[in-house]
Amino acid sequence: MAKRENSPTLYTYVKDYIMKLIISGKYPAHTQLPTEFQLMDVLHVGRATVRTALAQLESEGTIYKRQGVGTFVSERSNHYGLEPFISLSFMLKHLGLPDKNDVLVDREISVEPGLLTEHWNEGERVHYLKRLRKSEDTLLGIEEDYYTPLAYSKIDTNNLSGSLAHNLLTNLDTPIERFTTDTIVRKPTEEEVRDFSMKEDEMLVQMNRWMYFQGIEKPVNFVIFRVPSHVLEYPFLG
Repeated sequence: MAKRENSPTLYTYVKDYIMKLIISGKYPAHTQLPTEFQLMDVLHVGRATVRTALAQLESEGTIYKRQGVGTFVSERSNHYGLEPFISLSFMLKHLGLPDKNDVLVDREISVEPGLLTEHWNEGERVHYLKRLRKSEDTLLGIEEDYYTPLAYSKIDTNNLSGSLAHNLLTNLDTPIERFTTDTIVRKPTEEEVRDFSMKEDEMLVQMNRWMYFQGIEKPVNFVIFRVPSHVLEYPFLG
């Protein structure tokens, strides 16, 4: 749970707490949220604060109320928002949620047959980073980054837990020519269902992105980003 002192106002603290409940997937569309009194008890705030937070969420279309019944999560869009693929760190900051990235793998590897050999040669040496993208204890995405030696040399390796895109662009002295991106909506593997605590019928969204430096024929960076659909469906519109 976020600490109260991290939020500029108490109602924002309550609003962020409710948003986390929804983003975590614990409360799908049309699921009833905790009552005002339950929120007051858990968060140690007054009823007016809770009502202010709920009123703002309702005005934004995040929740809806059924008179005499309770408060529910609104129906989500049928279109996946792609903002997190541009910058997950920026999106979480925009929502007032903490951003945490755990680095699982950080090493040089040889390119093996598969996605990497679409543009790189088998046996070519690249640097591999695998990270878990989290907000507090909620796993939002799994990110795998591959860099040629040239691209990896542009990264501040003392800051691998922050935004890698921002890290690279901040230290870059070579112009970027283009990105090519392929986004796939697919069924998750059994391992992905376990990792993300996904429902059986939920889909997973995977982005594959190649980055090219100007004047270099082959791409210098490849990213695979996997996110459960409930993270992208809602609520990245504000």
